[in-house]
Amino acid sequence: MLKNSFEGKLREMTKKVLDGGEITKNEAMFVLKFPSEYLELLFECATQIREKFRGNKIDFCAIINAKSGLCPEDCKFCAQSTKWKTQIKRYPLISVEEAVQKAKEAYNMGATKFGIVTSGRGPTDKEVEIICEMVREIRKNVPGIAPDATLGELTEKQAIKLKDAGVDHSNHNIETSPRFFSKICTTHTYEDRIRTINILKHVGIGVCCGCIFGMGETYEDRVEIAFELKKIDPKIIPINFLNPRPGTPLENQKIISADEAAKCIAMMRFVNPKKQIKVAGGREVVFGDKQDWVIKAGADDLMVGNYLTTPGQDYRKDWQLALSLGLELPEHIKVISSAKNQAQASS
Repeated sequence: MLKNSFEGKLREMTKKVLDGGEITKNEAMFVLKFPSEYLELLFECATQIREKFRGNKIDFCAIINAKSGLCPEDCKFCAQSTKWKTQIKRYPLISVEEAVQKAKEAYNMGATKFGIVTSGRGPTDKEVEIICEMVREIRKNVPGIAPDATLGELTEKQAIKLKDAGVDHSNHNIETSPRFFSKICTTHTYEDRIRTINILKHVGIGVCCGCIFGMGETYEDRVEIAFELKKIDPKIIPINFLNPRPGTPLENQKIISADEAAKCIAMMRFVNPKKQIKVAGGREVVFGDKQDWVIKAGADDLMVGNYLTTPGQDYRKDWQLALSLGLELPEHIKVISSAKNQAQASS
């Protein structure tokens, strides 16, 4: 009887979303608190929504830590802050040549987007000029991949230069809910982040905006995050899960469980059914050998390769994961795979 009760409500919510309706915050909370013993039912419904609005394709993206550490902000999750004593590599902006090489590697891992990411509150005008050159050279030398830039706070003038250079998207996460934000960062505000997001939108750069789950926020915060992102209306919603970094204030935060994380993805899919939902940082450590749950819960985009200061899994495992679930890979992966097979056969 209990399962029938949960199933009835979930299917009613699913039908509402499939028919173009919107769920309420109470219904989003219902997804977050859905019994773990019925997780396959939640997966079935989330998959229906993903397939209806996003089809049966998967996308891959990759990033390069183009400027590491040296950040004056105090985000408690981040190993790149100068406020914390962490054992990471610290270096200034990489060369244009290295960025192009990394873009080529990302393309060969199956990525269709390549994010140039720098630490710090925001770039200098000189750094923006160099990054614009990176973007132009990547477009010239790696035509199959779209160069993106994640640079922190931007002025409108800087954003226009990036747009003119060929930047398609820029990531600027809200990180968490407005209520919880000051518990995570005090050197800038939630409103500061929204201002940069609005600048990106104003100049015509596609916004990639998401969050980090598992930093000690409440279920109410998680629901608020999803509805804030609905209001922001980004092109892509990246979901990260905290992978506690030694030396940061959150180093002892308990890692979120796989079933709890899956419910976060599913809740985001129910609230934002038409969006491209990317699962990025923390998925390997959170899901372990249950990586298929990421897709089953509603994601249609994965970050491949390494993250900013932590390693990712072998990109070929992500290809195989997608194929095992019947998803269609990006077209150029077929070309890469065919070329590799021919090379192996001839040797």
